[in-house]
Amino acid sequence: MDNFESVNDFNEAIKEIHILIENANLSISDNLKYRTFNKSSIVLLCGKFESFIEGFLEEFGFYILNNFSNKQLETYIKEHLIDILIKDLDNKKNNPIKRGEILMKFVKILGNDEVLCNEFEINSKFSYGKHGQSEVTKLLKKFGFNEFADSEENKIFYEKFNSLNNIRNNILHQDSTPSLTHQDVENYLAILEMFIENIHKEAIKIISEMKNNYSQQPFGEIGVLG
Repeated sequence: MDNFESVNDFNEAIKEIHILIENANLSISDNLKYRTFNKSSIVLLCGKFESFIEGFLEEFGFYILNNFSNKQLETYIKEHLIDILIKDLDNKKNNPIKRGEILMKFVKILGNDEVLCNEFEINSKFSYGKHGQSEVTKLLKKFGFNEFADSEENKIFYEKFNSLNNIRNNILHQDSTPSLTHQDVENYLAILEMFIENIHKEAIKIISEMKNNYSQQPFGEIGVLG
């Protein structure tokens, strides 16, 4: 898998950011318009980045489930699926039929038969009302991007991302007007784009390593890995 639709979607979505930046650049002489365009860019940029993270990890997770059997799944994805099943089991505790269906999924993922688990649910959503580095890192590690999340390169990214997120929060919750230029917005956008390029490469690397690890096993030979 060399391409993710979520990456294409983000590149399409940020065209709106570019429009705001262009309008800010044309409105430098009008302080109110200039501030408004820059503030809007920051809020919109953060929202689009969070939407990308959720969509990208969901796409990554479903690709894994559609191409690797229960016996080939890494521990992190198995634990993620089991956590969702446990929560779902508790929510359906008064519905015997639904509980039975969920229990059969436990058998499917942990049983002896080698099968795909591509009908299982995945949760790549941010915790409600939570943002920032800790939430991004938690989501990344939930889907196996541990080394990537803790890399030295991303320590630099998180510094910039935390700054961006703090500005967004101050705009939304305190109606503040930060001293922003449209060049600042461009720099924040470039930082997010670099992060997205890097996580895209990391996802392709993870998938490639999984294919190499299991390409000689019988389940891969019958076409599941594609």
